[in-house]
Amino acid sequence: MAPRHSNGDDQRTKAGKLRGGQSDSLVTARAFGVADTLAVCVAVLTLFVYADVIRFDFVGYDDRIYVTENTHIRNGLSWDNAAWAATAFYDSNWFPLTLISHMADVELYGLRPGMHHMNNILFHTANAVLLFYFFRRLLASYWMSAFIAVVFALHPVHVESVAWVSERKDVLSTFFWIIAMLSYVRYAARPKAATYLLFTICFVLALMAKPMPVTLPFVLLLLDYWPLCRVGGISPEPRLDCYEARPLRALIVEKVPLFVISVLSAAITLIAQKSGNSVVSLQRLPFGLRLENAAISYVKYIFNTVFPHKLSILYLLPPEIPPIQAIAAAAIVILISVAAVWNAVKLPYLFTGWFWFLGTLVPVIGLVQVGGQAMADRYNYMPSVGLFIIAAVGAPALLKGYRRSGVIIAVAAALLISFYTVSTKRQLQYWSNSITLFKRAIDVTTGNKVAYYNLGIVYAEMGRYDDAIECYENALRISPTDCDTIHNLGLALMNKGLPEEAAARFKRAIKLNPSYVKSYVAYGNLLLKQNRLDEAMQQYQQAIEMSPELPGALNGVGVVMALTGNPDGALRMFDKALSINPDFAEAVNNKKGALALIRKRGSKQ
Repeated sequence: MAPRHSNGDDQRTKAGKLRGGQSDSLVTARAFGVADTLAVCVAVLTLFVYADVIRFDFVGYDDRIYVTENTHIRNGLSWDNAAWAATAFYDSNWFPLTLISHMADVELYGLRPGMHHMNNILFHTANAVLLFYFFRRLLASYWMSAFIAVVFALHPVHVESVAWVSERKDVLSTFFWIIAMLSYVRYAARPKAATYLLFTICFVLALMAKPMPVTLPFVLLLLDYWPLCRVGGISPEPRLDCYEARPLRALIVEKVPLFVISVLSAAITLIAQKSGNSVVSLQRLPFGLRLENAAISYVKYIFNTVFPHKLSILYLLPPEIPPIQAIAAAAIVILISVAAVWNAVKLPYLFTGWFWFLGTLVPVIGLVQVGGQAMADRYNYMPSVGLFIIAAVGAPALLKGYRRSGVIIAVAAALLISFYTVSTKRQLQYWSNSITLFKRAIDVTTGNKVAYYNLGIVYAEMGRYDDAIECYENALRISPTDCDTIHNLGLALMNKGLPEEAAARFKRAIKLNPSYVKSYVAYGNLLLKQNRLDEAMQQYQQAIEMSPELPGALNGVGVVMALTGNPDGALRMFDKALSINPDFAEAVNNKKGALALIRKRGSKQ
């Protein structure tokens, strides 16, 4: 039988039962007080460490898409916007609850970034407290539960999920994920249809915030094995409380509705990602390379959890992976997995913790590749809990029988938490604005073309065109044929007053990709400034042929019409552009000019 790690709580409870009802009530009251005190400490520590975030800005990576430049979000809560959130595959995703939460933030606070950050912090704090109560119920130990909760709350690898407004989906989905697990533990103790419905609803809400919790049914089966010990004949030991053991087959059947929901969620996610052309084909990224990257990513996730170092918002897929690295990483993952299975009875916490970590990362480990990232810190938000379980339960088990083992564990835990706290404080500062964020990514990664590109965008928006041009050129040294970078370099050169150099970049982007409509529009705008109206019109019309509802091209055609004596046609173009993008300020101003020309013409007549 595997050792129980109760930290004395079970012994106190048994003693209270032996001494009678009054003593038992006193023990219960005392336990309630200690648990709540520790929960408050977890919350206060989390809020203290993350307090600086409320002074941070939105960052120039996804925050535009999800908040600052999204018309539906900027307009706040309404039935129409909620219906859009529920039905749209936005940015190749379906997470209506997250979109509605952003709408609620705008409705309450406008576009003040500090308040949007505050809600992320509050959800993260709630998640840490809920994890404490969850493991307090499962492990019957204050200190193991508090350790897991505090490390979860203060670990630097979780900074990305909290300090990035766009990652509301992480903290929100995890909030419902943990509530679902808490409800399941209650159901396991006293099976009732109402409780089953409750954790099923929470599961659905978690998936509506982010599809990553599709692995929840698998996690529940791991919990059934240990520490709930519900798997009759397989779990390492019967529990002394009210969790009834059942055959494994019955426990799987019990979760069939959850597995069905997971499959449906995975199907919706795949459809959404394919609709946005986000899924990378096997021709572009062979399955063998995906497996190699998956093995290496697992090892890096472990390393970043144990010793967080050089964390970045972006870890790009390398063009190739040395075979020896992939083989070594795969060997590590396989050896740990074999050890966890081999010692499943003796070390059940290793089995549950390891496969929690391994399994919950499967949806984002890159076997179905979306985008160009090799891995991401945000993906480790809930998976890391599996490793925290191993540390919290394994350390006392490893030192059992040693003199002063409690002191050793307490000192080690305090040092580890202090290290993570300092690291998190330092990591948070990189998230204070877009420049520090992307510079950090450039400093700690190699060949990060996306970081250079996004830093260039930030500099261009600030009017620092020389800095923007340098960033775009650095990105092009890494990826010479990237049309987005070439196009943006052209814009920066045009804004700096170098029209010939800008025109050369727009032409190159068009040559590399004849359907790259943005460069047709930009080149048309450049020709328009030079009063080359016929050539400008030709560029705009080519763009419209490929993309009939392109506001920039429609606006350009309208300007040329207005300048060539056709204000009525121009007005139609501006109206059409505004029907597609009502917030298109340039078209709004041009429409006013066209109306003025029409009124002037009428007054002369």
